[in-house]
Amino acid sequence: MTAPTVKLGFFKLNVPDMDAALRFYEQAFGFAVVQSFDEQEFVEHIMALPGQEAGPNLLLVAYKDGRDVTPGKGHGPVGLITQDIDEQVARALAAGATVTVPIFEMPGVKVSMLRAPEGHELEIIQLT
Repeated sequence: MTAPTVKLGFFKLNVPDMDAALRFYEQAFGFAVVQSFDEQEFVEHIMALPGQEAGPNLLLVAYKDGRDVTPGKGHGPVGLITQDIDEQVARALAAGATVTVPIFEMPGVKVSMLRAPEGHELEIIQLT
């Protein structure tokens, strides 16, 4: 088997309110904007976690024409790994997330499902 010629670089989330989305991902998880693009049709902010500036990155996109970007059912959650799921879920809730599946434990992992204020699903896991 040959080595892959690609690596995961980023994932994009379309958001209806850029300021609110930026606040949420900064407060809930510590993401920070590392680069921005203000184009004619959209604004895009590239965000990174501390020490992971090279990626993979979270990109938030807001279209200037106000199009509907309500998340649908055709995708899964954004997955985040933490060392302390209780603290991380509490931090996300304080920033505006809602719990869709409370913390539960399976062999080797604790899991919780959240919904970000803009509607995207988030899966938080802690390896045990």
